[in-house]
Amino acid sequence: MMISNGYLMIFAFAMMGCVLATPLVTQFAGLVGAIDKPDGYRRIHTSSVPRLGGLGLALGIAVGVLLPHASAWSPNFSINLPDLSYERPIVLAALIILLVGFIDDTRSLGPRVKLLGQAAAVMALYLGGIRIERIDALGLDLNLASPALHLEFLGRSLDLAPASLLVTLFWFLGCMNVWNLIDGMDGLASGVGLLVSGTLTLVALHNQNVEVAILATALAGSLAGFLLYNWHPACIFLGDSGALLIGLLIGVIGVQGSLKGPSAISILFPILAMGLPISDTAMAIFRRWVRNLPMSAADRRHVHHILIGLGLNPRQAALLLYCFSGFLCGAVLLGVSLRSEFLALVLGMSGCLAFLVVVTSRRDELNNLLDDFQARMVRGRQERQAAKTTWEAIQRVELCKSPLAAFEILEKTAETLGCAGIHVACADASFPPEGAVQTLDAIDDGTTASPGAIFRTVSGSLRITAVMRFADGALKADIVFRYLQRLTESLGDRLQGFAVEEAARRAEEAAAGSDPPDWRADAVEAKIPAPPAPFPIAMAKGLVRR
Repeated sequence: MMISNGYLMIFAFAMMGCVLATPLVTQFAGLVGAIDKPDGYRRIHTSSVPRLGGLGLALGIAVGVLLPHASAWSPNFSINLPDLSYERPIVLAALIILLVGFIDDTRSLGPRVKLLGQAAAVMALYLGGIRIERIDALGLDLNLASPALHLEFLGRSLDLAPASLLVTLFWFLGCMNVWNLIDGMDGLASGVGLLVSGTLTLVALHNQNVEVAILATALAGSLAGFLLYNWHPACIFLGDSGALLIGLLIGVIGVQGSLKGPSAISILFPILAMGLPISDTAMAIFRRWVRNLPMSAADRRHVHHILIGLGLNPRQAALLLYCFSGFLCGAVLLGVSLRSEFLALVLGMSGCLAFLVVVTSRRDELNNLLDDFQARMVRGRQERQAAKTTWEAIQRVELCKSPLAAFEILEKTAETLGCAGIHVACADASFPPEGAVQTLDAIDDGTTASPGAIFRTVSGSLRITAVMRFADGALKADIVFRYLQRLTESLGDRLQGFAVEEAARRAEEAAAGSDPPDWRADAVEAKIPAPPAPFPIAMAKGLVRR
């Protein structure tokens, strides 16, 4: 009973600390310009709201963890409070994350800079001994601690295991960013974080893991206090400082809970507890991949956006997501009590799949994703086919011995890629290409409404104008255009080489006193008009393929 009273007091300290600190942080956020303004796109709120809630959250956690050490009540806790020196890596990593989040909330950081700051925080944890050296889940036992590199740095010996470092980086960066992505609606990240941290607190207490239980209890208490201000309509947002801090601390709790204590738990349980943010992030990654968008691209297809689009208000959507997250946390507690990772995994994954399928299918988002996935697969095959054909043609152009042979390769490649008509005009950049085709109508026979394109490329002093008409072939028109443009650039380089070689040959023959042969005779034999030009490659002007 005394142990329960001690943890309740830690929860109360953290909650009161956050409740008292958050109004001060709200005023401070206004002074430094950390204000989230509505954009009429992704953001659901309709008025400007401060977004530096991570500072209030951190102060609450600090009160919950530090006050029991400094107060006269400590002997009454009957808890073996850990030495704070062991928590220095966590404090250092949290300070780094708060600094990165503060700058991003006030001035905005690029994705790469933000990721670099997160990696610095993870390195502080790794060098401080908080790392993943072994994975034991579902009967799989992987030792990541070997092979290890022994380094000397500033008089200290460091053990660096590449596999352990990579997995630790992936774990903590993943934890931080999944919470950052889900923080898109009033009370969502803080409420789900409260459920997850509360669940991990119960798991730690069940396993008598004091260090993890204290940190998880302080995090849960601070989130409970912050939720009073973050519930819709929110007075303050977590911001990146708060969302990243939640992810970092839950990642620490997962690592310490799985590697320390008399009865360690599998790291699979913290992953299942975070099933909502992880599944939403996985859907976001898949969604952006199939639509060929950058991973940092914002959209309105997160699960809370879909629920709002179905007609729910922010409070109803948050409560529904709380219920879903509560189900996953219940599966974790059931798995811990029965010591069955497989049961927890089956329940958790089944719940996630059922929930996501039901929600996404209500607005045809699932069908759209499947269609986009099929289109992405088709485009991938077409890209590979076009790349193979074009690369072979580029190598043939590099080996050809005359301009006409190079143009023939271009013609055949265009036909292979599905181009119905192509016209190429070449000229020296010092004068306009007389007779060059300027419109698609010049190669349009009037029997098709297929798309067409025109582009120009410059190689040295040579300018090439290409006009083409696409057929209704197996390849997309934009793919054909891109790869023909690449081939034409290679053609320009080769023709420029021909010009340089011809100029050198003529100079040698002029020095020898002989008249150089006229290359335009080839053009006459090929029935291709060859107007005068400083380079013999102008004979290609008027070359048409139909």
